[in-house]
Amino acid sequence: MSVLLTDLLKPLGWMGRLRWPLVAAALACVMAASAAGMVGASDTTDQSLLQIEEVSSRLSGMPAAVENVVKAAADRGIPEASDARPLLETAARSSFKADGMLAEISKAVDGAGDDAVDPKAFAKAAAALEEGQAKIARMYEAQDQTAAKDIETHLADPDKGLRINQLADLMAGPDLAVETAFTSQLMYLSLEALSSSDAGKLASASQDELQSEMRGVISSLRSKSENEKPVPKDMARANERARLTFVLATLSPEDLSVLTDFYESPGGKAKRDALIESYRQVSDQANSEMLGQYFQALVDYLKTHPRPQQQQ
Repeated sequence: MSVLLTDLLKPLGWMGRLRWPLVAAALACVMAASAAGMVGASDTTDQSLLQIEEVSSRLSGMPAAVENVVKAAADRGIPEASDARPLLETAARSSFKADGMLAEISKAVDGAGDDAVDPKAFAKAAAALEEGQAKIARMYEAQDQTAAKDIETHLADPDKGLRINQLADLMAGPDLAVETAFTSQLMYLSLEALSSSDAGKLASASQDELQSEMRGVISSLRSKSENEKPVPKDMARANERARLTFVLATLSPEDLSVLTDFYESPGGKAKRDALIESYRQVSDQANSEMLGQYFQALVDYLKTHPRPQQQQ
């Protein structure tokens, strides 16, 4: 059984490099649209940190990623992707339980480090950052060149530009974007399975055999750095960092200082690290559940919809 899923990791080429502003625009719009579901501004450091790093909207947005992954797969010549879409959507919705995942992450962050910052000032900066996200989303939607030039002026400023770039390197967002890209890669891999020459073997696989494969597939794909589809992890990191610098450029010097003080402090670093690690853990658990449910559903699907290679 290991040959079946592992073979899907063989190099098959990947889509051309995307221009980051296009990806950034899409991300900004998603974040702005999801703002109502985010953790609200609070007088506690932990809740403000989760708001700043957009944890709730990232988690709740994962099932919706199926649509984009299916489109990418279809564009790359996998016509079976549309057949598998309902199966993958059901598995993703069932596995990515945003509220429970957020609770686990919150617990981990709460147990790490000290507050390390004035909670009220931090909450104010969190609210300003959220408004900045909405501003950038509106800028892209309206193709506002004047606003874009204003942002670029801030980034080009020797002092403020340096501070913004240093802060972007300290924040968790780029690492969390890698997790989003990784889940999309698992989704893509799942769709590829239906077009694989070995797809017919799935119909005779037991549930235990399918489940035993999940950890190995996740581990192999996480360490993969070439031929990543639909978006490479490094590209996702760079795209998010670029988007983040645009958002940070909307902040006042005071709010930038508050954020920088937090992320540079020992307590802030501890909370950031706990956030990233716990986010990765809950994502891996959800990913494993998603793959298990999807492939089990695919087994049932193939029994009634045999692939051509099964009919030979």
